Amino acid sequence: MGKREAARQLARLLSCDRLRAGEPCGQCSACLRITRDTHPEVRVVVPNGATLKIDQVREAHQWLLLKPAGGSCRVCIFEQADRLTMEAGNALLAVLEDPPAHAILVLLAENGQAVLPTIRSRCHVLDFRPWPEGVLAARLEQEASTVPPRLAAALAQGNPGLALRLMKGEDLLAGRVRVEQFLEQTLNGEPANLYGIASELETYTRDRRGTLNFLDVLQLCLRDLLVWRITADRLLLVNRDRVDWIAAMASRQQPVWLLQASMAVAHVREAVRQNVARRLCLDLLVLRMIEGA
Repeated sequence: MGKREAARQLARLLSCDRLRAGEPCGQCSACLRITRDTHPEVRVVVPNGATLKIDQVREAHQWLLLKPAGGSCRVCIFEQADRLTMEAGNALLAVLEDPPAHAILVLLAENGQAVLPTIRSRCHVLDFRPWPEGVLAARLEQEASTVPPRLAAALAQGNPGLALRLMKGEDLLAGRVRVEQFLEQTLNGEPANLYGIASELETYTRDRRGTLNFLDVLQLCLRDLLVWRITADRLLLVNRDRVDWIAAMASRQQPVWLLQASMAVAHVREAVRQNVARRLCLDLLVLRMIEGA
């Protein structure tokens, strides 16, 4: 939803050498170094493996205690703060209760409710809401791409960062074709085919990010199948240009199975996000889809 960029923009605002009408210039040495994550007074802490650990918080605290060498503040950005271990959360709480005067701490989280309540109560909470589809599509009109802006905006479900990635760096249309093939394979499949389907999927998705992208598109396709099965309203679909395929596939399954399949995808996606072995996650996904069908 733009949380990472907002955090870096705050750091630029506090560090820019040439503010213009209260906005960072984006071109000075300080702004460029923040963009590259090489600014000496700005630190980004990311999970070490599946979680943010206590040693990472302690190291960041020691860094924050040092006075800034070239500016008035030090900015520490904790990405995925909802993945703090209990020990790391308690250590961070101690920092928040008595921070150095020059310290700015920014906590980013996908699930704010997973952050300790005692930590949330000591923060200024900003909720990043999904962009309206029309507004996001209008923004995407400025991007050079073969992907229709309306399609990218609909698939992104209000997430501007995802929408830009779909427009710029990923073959969205080919990825959706692979999702459709996967659904057809699993709906027509037998448990004996599990290994072959999961093996193909592991090769196709390549890595953790590719797997998460695949699961996101799969989730939206299942959502459309369920919506069509219940309403048959084209205007409610995300993949509106694939209404014939959606109608044909939706007619083959009951709403309860589509809902269960969607829940299974959400469960597997969370496991992948938590760095569970990717092949194990894909085996589980295929098994649940075939058994349900």
